[in-house]
Amino acid sequence: MNRRLFFTSRLAQLVAKGVLCLAAWVLAMRIDGGYVLRYLQRFVIYDDGRYLLTAAVGLVLLNTIRAVPLYLGWFFIGEGLSFSRRGKMASWLVPLLAIPSTYLFVSRDPGGFSLHFGVPALFSLLSVFILHFSTRDLRSWFARAVVLSLLVFSFQWLDIAPILTRWGFGGGELSMAVKALSVMEEWDWVIDALSACIFATAFAGGIIAAVLLIGTNILGVQYRMLRARDIKIAELRESAIRDRGYKEIQNLVHDLRRPLTAILGLADVMAETLPSCREADYARHIVKTGAQMNHMIEELLEEDARRDITVGDLLEYLKSQVSAFDWRHIVEVRAALRTSELVVCVNLTRLSRAFVNLLDNASLAVKGKEAPGIVFAADAERDKVLFTVLDNGRGFSNKFLENRGFSEWGSTGMGLAFVSDVAANHGGSFSISNLPGGGAAATIMIPLKEV
Repeated sequence: MNRRLFFTSRLAQLVAKGVLCLAAWVLAMRIDGGYVLRYLQRFVIYDDGRYLLTAAVGLVLLNTIRAVPLYLGWFFIGEGLSFSRRGKMASWLVPLLAIPSTYLFVSRDPGGFSLHFGVPALFSLLSVFILHFSTRDLRSWFARAVVLSLLVFSFQWLDIAPILTRWGFGGGELSMAVKALSVMEEWDWVIDALSACIFATAFAGGIIAAVLLIGTNILGVQYRMLRARDIKIAELRESAIRDRGYKEIQNLVHDLRRPLTAILGLADVMAETLPSCREADYARHIVKTGAQMNHMIEELLEEDARRDITVGDLLEYLKSQVSAFDWRHIVEVRAALRTSELVVCVNLTRLSRAFVNLLDNASLAVKGKEAPGIVFAADAERDKVLFTVLDNGRGFSNKFLENRGFSEWGSTGMGLAFVSDVAANHGGSFSISNLPGGGAAATIMIPLKEV
C-alpha cells in the first residue's frame, strides 16, 4: 500500500467513525429529559432527598450520553481530515469550531429545554485535545471513548454544584432547576459534596485510564520495534551465514579447478600422442568429461554463465542428478511434448541444484506417508516455463509462509534462499503455496529464450 492510498484509507475510516458517532448523538438528543422535572416535583411534594439525588444523577448521565458521541464524532472527523493534503491543523481546529457551533445551532433539545455550552463543556473540549495529543498512537477508538466518557462524566457533575453557579457552571434549565430546589430545601451542601466526590473520583479514573492506555501503547510500540529489530538481526545473521557459506564454496570450487586443468592438459596430451588404442579412447573420454566438469565449475563460479538447452534435456539432466538419492523412485517427471521442445537459456548447474533442493524438501515433507508422491512438472505459459514441485505431504506451516528464513526441518533455511536467488538471477521468480487438498507446491518461473 502506497502512502497516498494509506492516507485515503485512514481518512475514510476516521470520517466514517465520526459520522457514526454524530448519528449516535442525534439519537441521544431524542432522549426526553422530562423525567428530571418529574423527580424534582416528587422531591417538592414528598420532601424526600432521594428524588433530588435521582434527578441529579439522571441529569448528569443524560448530559454525558449526549456529550460523548458529539465530542468523539467531531474528534474523529478532525483527525481523519488531518490525513488530507491541506488538513494538518484539522485534528484540533475542527473540534474547536464544530462543537461550540453545534451547541449554538441546536439551542434546544426535543423536550423543549435549552442547551448550555458552559465551563464544563469547555473543560470537556479541552480534554478532547489532551486526549488527542496524548493518545494519538492508540489504535483502539473504544479505549479513547472510555477515557473521554470518564472525563466528561466528571465535568458534568460540576454543572449541578450550586456553589459553582457564580463561576459559569450549570446554565441550562434543568441544571438551574436542580440547583435552585437544592438551595431552597437546604440540600445544596449535599449536592456540592456529592458533586465534588464524584468529580474527583471520575476525573482521577479518567486520568489513570489514560496513563495506563498510553503506557500500554508505548510498551506495544517498543515491543513491535524490538520484534522488528530481532527479525532484522536474524535476517542479517542468516544472510551473513549464507554469504560466508557461498564464498567458501566458491573458494573450494576455484581450488578444484587447478588440478582439473592439469588433468585435462595431461589427458589431452595422451589422447594426441598415443596411437589409436583403448588407452587413447580413455584419454579422449577423460578430456570430454573433464570439459563438462570445467563447464559446471564455471557455472558455479559465475552466476551469469548461460547455455541454451531444451526443457526436455534439462529434465533428463535433472533425472541424472536425483538418481543418487534414495527417494528417486517416488518422483514423477511430467512435461508435454510441446513444452519439452522449448529452449531456455540457463545456468544449468545452479538451476538443477535449485530443483534438487526443492525435491529434497518435498521428500522430507512426504516422509512417513503411506503413499508418498512427488511430481516435477514443466508447463509452458506464453513466454515462460513454470517448473513446479508438487507433493502430498503436510504442507507449509503458517510460520514458514510468514517468514521464509525459518526452516521447517531445523536447518538454516538457506536452501530456499538459494532457490529464490537462482530464479531471480534468471529473470524469473519463485513462489510457494499450500494445496487445497493437502500438500504443497513450489514453483520456479523461468523465461523462454528470446528469439
